[in-house]
Amino acid sequence: MLTYFKEVPLKMNDNRRKLTGILKLLYENTDAEHSMDTYQIMDALESMGYGRPDRKTIDANIKFIIEDLGYGIIKEKGKPNRYRWIDREFDLSELKVLVDAVHSSRFISTKKSREIIAKLKDLTSVHQAALLNRELHTCSGFKRDGSTALRTADILNDCIKNRARVAFQMVDYDMYKNEVLRYDGKMHEVSPYALMWNNDYYYMVGKPSDSSEVRAYRVDRMKNASQLHIPAEREPADFSIEKYSTRIFDMFSGETQEVELSCKGYTMNYLVDRFGKDFYSEKTGPDHFTARVTVDTSPTFFAWVFQFGGDITIISPASVKSEFNKMVMDQLR
Repeated sequence: MLTYFKEVPLKMNDNRRKLTGILKLLYENTDAEHSMDTYQIMDALESMGYGRPDRKTIDANIKFIIEDLGYGIIKEKGKPNRYRWIDREFDLSELKVLVDAVHSSRFISTKKSREIIAKLKDLTSVHQAALLNRELHTCSGFKRDGSTALRTADILNDCIKNRARVAFQMVDYDMYKNEVLRYDGKMHEVSPYALMWNNDYYYMVGKPSDSSEVRAYRVDRMKNASQLHIPAEREPADFSIEKYSTRIFDMFSGETQEVELSCKGYTMNYLVDRFGKDFYSEKTGPDHFTARVTVDTSPTFFAWVFQFGGDITIISPASVKSEFNKMVMDQLR
C-alpha cells in the first residue's frame, strides 16, 4: 500500500529494512482514530519476516523516525507506548471529495476511475480507505472510455506549456454509433491557449491556423494528437478565457452578440451563476429587471432562455428575438 518514504541515512543501512517495516505498518494501520502499541508492532514485524525485535529497539527506532526523519507520527506514552500516523498529504474529507469527483466524471472511464481511486486509497490507512468506498449516485448516467482523452489532455498541456502548436483529427458518430473522422480525416493545426472543464467534459480552447476565430474543441473527440515543432500564435489582444467561458453555452458556438433580456426578479440568481456579476442590469418594475449580456447566440443559449418559461425573454437584437421565436415555433409543429 505505501509507495514512498523519505530517504533513510546511509549510517542506518543495517537497520533500514526494519525501519521501513515500521513505517509501512504505521502508515497503513494507524491514523487519528487508530493506533498500534509497541507489542503489536513487534508481532507484526515478526510475521512480516523481520525477526522479533525487543521493545526498547522498537521505541528507539520510532523515536529516530519522529525526531530525525521528521515523519508525522505521535507517541502516546503508556505501558506499552502507542503510536499513530496523523500528518498525511490529504485528510479524509479531502480524499472523499477527490474520490467523488473521479467517480462522477463521465470523462474518466469506469476502469480508469477504479485505478485512480485505488491510488487515492493508498494515501491513507486501511481503516480510512474503507470509508472511501462511496455510495455515490450521479446524474451523468454513463461513463465514456476516457483513457485516450487523458493522454490527449497531457499532450495538450505540454503544447500550452511549450507554446507550441498541436495537430489532431476530430471524430463524430454515424447513425450506427461508429466513430468516423470529421472532414475526411483532415488534420487540424491549432495554437492552444487553455484547457477548459465544462459540463463534465474537457475542451481545448485555441486558434486554428486557417482562421482568426478562437474555437473550442472537445478533447475526447480528438484523435492522433501530436505536438508540432511550430511556435503557437499569440492569443488575440482582447482574448480572455474567463470571458470566453461565460459566453459559450455548452461549447456550441454561434455569433457573438450583446443580448438584452427582460427578467423576473428571481432569475438574477441564474444570470449571476451563468455570467458572473460583470454585466449591466437595471430594475424596471417591482419584480422585473433588464440585463445586457454577451453570448454566443446558439441553440443552447435559446434552450437556456426557454427553460424559464417566459420569465426571461429576449428584447433585442430583433434578429436574435426572431431566431428564438422561429426555433420555438419549429418545435411546436
